[in-house]
Amino acid sequence: MNGQLVSIIVPIYNTAEYVEECIQSILSQSYKNIELILVNDGSTDGSDTVCKKYEHLPNVCYIEQENCGVTAARRRGVEAATGEWIMFVDSDDRMADSCLSGIMSINASADIIIAANQRNEDSVRRLPDAISKQHYLEMQYARELSASPCAKMFRRSLFDDKTLSFPQQINRGEDYLMNLMLAINNQTDVCVYKHQVYYVRENPCSTRHTSPFTLNYMAELSKMGDDIVMEHIPTGVFLRQRVKQRLFFFCEAIGETGCVSDSHHPFVLEAKHCMDEANEWRPLDRLFLSVSSPWAVKTVWNMRKMAMRLQHPSMIVQDLKRLGVFLRER
Repeated sequence: MNGQLVSIIVPIYNTAEYVEECIQSILSQSYKNIELILVNDGSTDGSDTVCKKYEHLPNVCYIEQENCGVTAARRRGVEAATGEWIMFVDSDDRMADSCLSGIMSINASADIIIAANQRNEDSVRRLPDAISKQHYLEMQYARELSASPCAKMFRRSLFDDKTLSFPQQINRGEDYLMNLMLAINNQTDVCVYKHQVYYVRENPCSTRHTSPFTLNYMAELSKMGDDIVMEHIPTGVFLRQRVKQRLFFFCEAIGETGCVSDSHHPFVLEAKHCMDEANEWRPLDRLFLSVSSPWAVKTVWNMRKMAMRLQHPSMIVQDLKRLGVFLRER
């Protein structure tokens, strides 16, 4: 892999405060065979002024478009890319020093390489060195792996007309759908680079904070994931992984709405139906789905988390490390 051109795509929307640090972290990489593609998605805060400081560089491509959302910005970047490899970096995050040299020194025939950020380094280190293409798709579908497009590298050949063609209203979780499409197009084992290559910033103005997940949104997102993978995963495995996916999305929505739930919501009822179809009883999860008051939801959620940590003590270590990262970021 060493010597191959890497196209690093940065979609930008109103991150003037952070984007220069992001750009510098890319241009200062010790691995120099890169092209940096900056896609300004209709920013109004002066992000364009920062980006234009770098457009004269021979390995920098600056693109402006009307605000169409991050999926359209990534698609525009992929269309402009000429590298063998595609890497995405969010404009309020940054790359770790010299991380590209490490990734590109890998002697592997993989078409997808996954690595770590400062929050999931421990879980990435516990993965095998390689994940079969089928198992990778199944893990991505069930959200057993990070769905972020960042801290990953993809062969340019994996992208097609469908990979980044989601509606603009899918403004969160679109990276989950993209990863599923890429996993289906992938034909090789996935390589795991067990080092941190990426720093995620907790930006209060990011879409994560301004457009919280709801049960309605999760119902739509989960169905889109089903439609993408259904014909590519054996039925029995699909049914089991679908339960995990629904529970993950339910927890995401509950966590972002202050433990507000509705045990009669169609998404909640469907999650129980998924358990029935998979012949999985999961009593604590069913209880979790069966309560509605914030107090009851929070109580069962804490019970569930405690039970998981009794089963997997390593999660306690992860909690302590995440707490340390959070305190440092504050």
